[in-house]
Amino acid sequence: MAPTPLTHTPLEPDVTGALNALPARPGVGQILGPGGKSLVIGRPVNLRRWAAGHLGQGPPGPKGRRPRTDLRPVAREVRWTATTSAFHQRLVFERLMAEHVKPEARRDLKPPAYVHLDTDERFPRLSVRGPDSPPKNLYGPFRDRRAATRAVEALHKLLPLRPCDFTFEPAPDLALGRGCLFAQVRTCAAPCLVRTSEDDYRALAVQAAALLSRPDARPEEAAAWAPPWVAAVSESRGLVVEKTKRGIELYPVREGAVLEEASVSVAARALEEAVDRLRWPAPAAPRDDRRWLSAWLHAPRRTGTYIVVDANEDPRDLARKISLVTDVVT
Repeated sequence: MAPTPLTHTPLEPDVTGALNALPARPGVGQILGPGGKSLVIGRPVNLRRWAAGHLGQGPPGPKGRRPRTDLRPVAREVRWTATTSAFHQRLVFERLMAEHVKPEARRDLKPPAYVHLDTDERFPRLSVRGPDSPPKNLYGPFRDRRAATRAVEALHKLLPLRPCDFTFEPAPDLALGRGCLFAQVRTCAAPCLVRTSEDDYRALAVQAAALLSRPDARPEEAAAWAPPWVAAVSESRGLVVEKTKRGIELYPVREGAVLEEASVSVAARALEEAVDRLRWPAPAAPRDDRRWLSAWLHAPRRTGTYIVVDANEDPRDLARKISLVTDVVT
């Protein structure tokens, strides 16, 4: 399924005729002014009604509510496309918005947070990072820094990793360690006091990384602090699954980038064949969809499902996962 093109419908000389040409279906619309200037962008459930409301052709609004600004004096054309699912609509909307506003400048996109853990460090530790951090050694996304902090605290209860950010040279009589409360109450493995070897301590960090990167490796109670989409960001693979009236839409996600050029729309009966054809190619241009993808994941009424995909996962196993979340028999 290729990236969705947008149709241009001039509003002159007949606004009513132009509106009638728009479908009464969900989609993404943009009203353009002189010189192609963007006036408004939306993802309505009814494209025709949405455009009419902005062009003074819609029904009056509720009493006491400020009416929409009539854009007829400055509007020149409508740029639009009908969409096939809720996620498809969100994807097209985000691609269009990115042409005009940087994601970090949008108030409707709250920055997600991530847990950072570098198992190659001498004494690895868990920390919370923002969305602008390099994806290497990041795990998430979490709704916000508070949610990521809860995950760090939960991991500290499971594994005695150090909560401090000190740099030290281990010694049994190290003043820094002897005065540490975490070392005193034994909630930290205390590598600073040589209570554990460097290799054994690093093994604890590897266990933590496994819990963060693999949802199937986490105990059921971990769902309270790590949603099923939390995984390693770097080199990660995911799949957005959206069930529609016509079948199933599959959108590969690689390292926080949605690959609509590799997406597949398929009838339910051909699911196994479609899964076998799925690929996660590197995007032609750098792409970071982490902000809006996190917003979609945490939306209370979203219809699609996100599945973390192992690089060596058997297509038949993946097809079974998809059938479980879509109630489709393969």
